[in-house]
Amino acid sequence: MNKNMNKNLKKWGYEETGKKLGSRIDIHKNFAEKDIDAWTLGMVKINGNEKILDLGCGDGKQVMAFGKKLTEGGKIVGCDISNELLEKARKSAKKNSINASFLLHDIDRPFPFKDGEFDIVSSFFSIYYAKNPLNVMLEIKRLLKEGGRLFVAGPTPNNTREFWELHSKIINRKIPQVCLDRRARIHDVFLPLIRKYFKNTKISIFKNIIHFPSYEELIRYYSSSLLLEESSEDKEEKKMFLDKMKKEAGKIIKKNGVFDMEKEVYGILAFK
Repeated sequence: MNKNMNKNLKKWGYEETGKKLGSRIDIHKNFAEKDIDAWTLGMVKINGNEKILDLGCGDGKQVMAFGKKLTEGGKIVGCDISNELLEKARKSAKKNSINASFLLHDIDRPFPFKDGEFDIVSSFFSIYYAKNPLNVMLEIKRLLKEGGRLFVAGPTPNNTREFWELHSKIINRKIPQVCLDRRARIHDVFLPLIRKYFKNTKISIFKNIIHFPSYEELIRYYSSSLLLEESSEDKEEKKMFLDKMKKEAGKIIKKNGVFDMEKEVYGILAFK
């Protein structure tokens, strides 16, 4: 592998932390207009006794949503590369009596499951971190039963545009290319692969407004974002960005009473 290829692969290697993920989930839960789980369940239509694999399950949010729809014969397996997040997912599953198991695993590696073991393979805001999309798609296809479903949720290129524009104004430079590439990766890379290797691809776009009622909540979101993380490696410069965000967000919220950010998410359903 040449140096450029190696660098291109390494840039996708990101491990989420429980604190940052939890901050964003809380904000979505408290200030979003719509419930993304209801939209998801409307597309996937779980039959009850199915076996599901959730890739990049994080702290188990989707495992809980899917698991509550399963009957006695159904089971869900959540995998992630973070032990910290998997421990949170285990506790949530136990608390909610969900029939779930969890696997510490990198989605770029082959899975320890037999061919055709799952009825559904899902990925929520995680698959676009994969270093080798083609290998991941082929492995998912191997794991699915004939007629099984793949469901992928991830950002469209227009996701959180207002937030990105405010961030760009604050840092006074171009947004890092890795951030731009990641936001477009579902559209540019994964959607063509899904259409090639799966059948009857159906696409829905979920639009949801997050209403930030105060600059403190916007700062909490900003502090947990990859936009801030990847815009500078210097702690003092990041602190400066945060201070500028406080001022700009404060002005907007003082004028409008709120800062609105539109989430725009792909829901891609396909069949083996």
